[in-house]
Amino acid sequence: MTSTANLPVDESSGKNSDPTQFTLLKLIGCSLFGILFFLVPIYQDGKWTIMMGILSDGIKGFIGNNMAFFTLPLFIVSSIISLVYYLLPQAISKQLPFSKHLVASHWFWVLLSTVGGIVSVMLLFNVGPQWVLEKQTGVTAYIDVAGAIFVVIGLGCLFLPFLTDYGLLDFVGTLMRPVYKRLFGLPGRSVVDTLASWIGASSIAVIMTSKQYERGYYTAKESATIATNFSVISLPFVLLTSQVAGLEGYFFQLYGSMALICITCAIVVPKLPPLKNVPNHYYSSVGKRVSEIAEHGHSPLSWACKQSFATASKSPNPLVSLKNGFGTMCDLFIMMMPAAMTIEFLALVLYYHTSLFQIISYPFIHVLDLLQIPDAETAAPGVVIGLLDQFVPAIIAGTQQSEITRFILAGLSITQLIFFAESALLIMRSKIPLTITHLIAIFFIRTAIALPILALIAHWIF
Repeated sequence: MTSTANLPVDESSGKNSDPTQFTLLKLIGCSLFGILFFLVPIYQDGKWTIMMGILSDGIKGFIGNNMAFFTLPLFIVSSIISLVYYLLPQAISKQLPFSKHLVASHWFWVLLSTVGGIVSVMLLFNVGPQWVLEKQTGVTAYIDVAGAIFVVIGLGCLFLPFLTDYGLLDFVGTLMRPVYKRLFGLPGRSVVDTLASWIGASSIAVIMTSKQYERGYYTAKESATIATNFSVISLPFVLLTSQVAGLEGYFFQLYGSMALICITCAIVVPKLPPLKNVPNHYYSSVGKRVSEIAEHGHSPLSWACKQSFATASKSPNPLVSLKNGFGTMCDLFIMMMPAAMTIEFLALVLYYHTSLFQIISYPFIHVLDLLQIPDAETAAPGVVIGLLDQFVPAIIAGTQQSEITRFILAGLSITQLIFFAESALLIMRSKIPLTITHLIAIFFIRTAIALPILALIAHWIF
């Protein structure tokens, strides 16, 4: 007689039951698709990528030089929708389609979105001042960078539920719990967040983490720690950074430095304020929904199987997941992206057309001199401008003569992790309890840890 002790529990009925064929199909089929789409490296055209990368490259290749006619109208329409939803009385706006995603939580996001719409009109019709229309400001922010991010985030939002909602995280989390708990004090399932950012994109990992927190799988402290320390820069972006900084031949040294610094920060930063003070409580409206500790009578493997089956039995069918993903995509496209690209645009304008960052970064000149970093005066803005956009320090690095300076600035752009053109904005729009002050503090703590390590490595290499 077969024992029923290890069979999954269908919590909706409260009875032990064999997993149905449909549950098994969801667990194996949907999770396998998520793994193949987000996590499996594929070697194509002389480089390593993932299925999402191949699809996003295909979409960008299909759009080609017409990317402006995709991004700019989207920004214009998004700004109008954002403004209309915000100005209408709540009783009316909540009845409109996707109101849960499209009603702005603060007037500042609407302001940024409106500015983005206005600039997009200027770029689309090529009217306005030169500092708006030029390649290094408006075109870079609203067309080049926006196009790449739109495609990646759009695909990620649509298909991320296949990675998160069908039992894979429960299975991996239970098995990986001892390692991650001992090293970082985090649930084992967070290893998938790390893999998603390492291979795919950091923005995907932030979205995944916020969704897991809202569903009761992470505490507030765990989600804050993962979003700010484990949503690392993807391998393709590190390669792109090395190319822009003129360090193609030092990719592996750059990537190894990032790994060392990110592990160090993941151990140190959560032990310091503000992360130290984030409450270790689950999201109040759902409570705790997961247990990675095996119950008595279960091995870690049997408990991992039981947990994954239980999650798969309660998960929606794939079409519902796609619909939910589309709602998340609308939220990010209409509410987050216009604000994010406006922040990047303003950062580029301020850097190229004002001395603001030179003034703000003045104290860092002395720090860079102390670390014997060449061209400290021209490099200093790259230390702080990463708070607004992670790619600008790499651009500044490409203008430097010294390989030491280039390596350090490129290293900062891939290790600071907190930047308001994407990751910080995603965190602030989520339910993760981190404020703008918290994020700025974490940025500078990470910078303080990363800078001397990068200086030591750079002096050793060069």
